[in-house]
Amino acid sequence: MRSLLSFLFSFLLITSLLINPAHSSTGGSMSFEGNANSFLSISNQEDLRMGTGDFTIEWWQYQTDSNSWPRVFSMGNYPATIGVSIEGGTFYFWNGTARSFGSAGTYKNAWVHFAIARQGSTLRVFKNGVQLGSDLSISTNFSDSTNPLVIGNERTKSNGAAFGGRITNFHWLKGTAKYTSNFNVPYPALAAQSGSKILLLASTSATVVSDSSGTNKTVSNTGVTYSTDAPTAPVETLSTPATPTADPTTGTLKS
Repeated sequence: MRSLLSFLFSFLLITSLLINPAHSSTGGSMSFEGNANSFLSISNQEDLRMGTGDFTIEWWQYQTDSNSWPRVFSMGNYPATIGVSIEGGTFYFWNGTARSFGSAGTYKNAWVHFAIARQGSTLRVFKNGVQLGSDLSISTNFSDSTNPLVIGNERTKSNGAAFGGRITNFHWLKGTAKYTSNFNVPYPALAAQSGSKILLLASTSATVVSDSSGTNKTVSNTGVTYSTDAPTAPVETLSTPATPTADPTTGTLKS
């Protein structure tokens, strides 16, 4: 009987590990210091201008700063022609003015996936695959032909506008609304697709700001370093073996 109990205990322990598996991660991330001397910049190019068409911008972030109006990304001086900030816990999309999508909920000191997608004239924001706020009707022609795209700050750099923390899988997708309703979050690493114009995977220290979109954008790096930290994805759960039973009269285990 003692051996039977020992076996059952071991079986329950193994089953628990199968049901609650470890996590795995892919690649790394870009680490921003949260000050005016830590940002990325990409020169203004025609294929970065979203125009009036569909588009998607998505990224993973792990934010740690306490700055006043940190920009995840921005094109142009305040108010940005296109950009994102989370200020006082509120998620803002910028198109020459601030568009609030309400509370971002828990977003600091944790990996969070955000996505912005315009389908026709409808703009949606998603956090971890769930829509944030309401649909926004927006027909803006995103046609800035002057300002660079800045990740981690804005055109005129400041500590207040600095993003502090880590970003990975930053994806600038032109011509496609990749997400139009709630979705399962795509864990890193993302793959380039038709319309990808920027894809920063931070896969290794040697490629921390290399563009994997296929357009070979040059990314100017000021004070951004490589981190091995990255979002984690659950390992695929293994099949749970059948529970063994014991003959009630002899205690013999049966499969």
